[in-house]
Amino acid sequence: MTVAVVALAAAGCGKSSTESTDTSTKDGKYSAKGIGLAYDIGGKGDQSFNDAAYSGFKKAQDEFKIGGKDIEPQAGESDADKVQRLETLAKAGYNPIIGVGFAYAPAVKEVADKYPKITFGIIDDNTIQKKNVADMVFHEEQSSYLAGVAAAKATKKNHVGFIGGVDIPLIHKFEAGFDQGAKSVNPKIKIESQYLTQTPAEGGFSSPDKGENAANGQIDAGADVIYHAAGLS
Repeated sequence: MTVAVVALAAAGCGKSSTESTDTSTKDGKYSAKGIGLAYDIGGKGDQSFNDAAYSGFKKAQDEFKIGGKDIEPQAGESDADKVQRLETLAKAGYNPIIGVGFAYAPAVKEVADKYPKITFGIIDDNTIQKKNVADMVFHEEQSSYLAGVAAAKATKKNHVGFIGGVDIPLIHKFEAGFDQGAKSVNPKIKIESQYLTQTPAEGGFSSPDKGENAANGQIDAGADVIYHAAGLS
């Protein structure tokens, strides 16, 4: 749904610093080639925000008849690979172009400067202050708070667990909300906490074996409800 909304909003934010008009609309109707969607680590099938982005992509196609192209990530890719992917979509005439994940921030910032008439979107980042870039961020801590309440009410041992994919501020928000929600029900509840990796490149969001080992460890420690923010892991 997010992608569809950005497509329809392209006329509103697709202007450069020189107030160029957005080429994705004509007479108030969408007229560009389609949506360019660049997935983050894990790609389609992650049962997380890549799949959510793909759902919006399909919704735009089915409900608004806006097609496009989606591209999977490569293993161990660099920022340069992301720049090349976004530039390929821009040169092909797709508008808007969405980078799925905060890891796209450097690439979106660079490519947005080169293509001021194209609207770019980035999920989970709000650091790019450009007129042709739309940030799509969420209140992760609020839904995580509810997950913590549910976990505290469901546990039989007053012992729950949190697993984060990567030890970064974004995932800290998930943990903080979960902890507060659980403690609002039972201030003395025991909460296991573990992060799988220090950086995304180490596979924290895309390693089911790491997730399985962490979950088994928390279960062995006594947790009977586990909440994760670890993507495919």
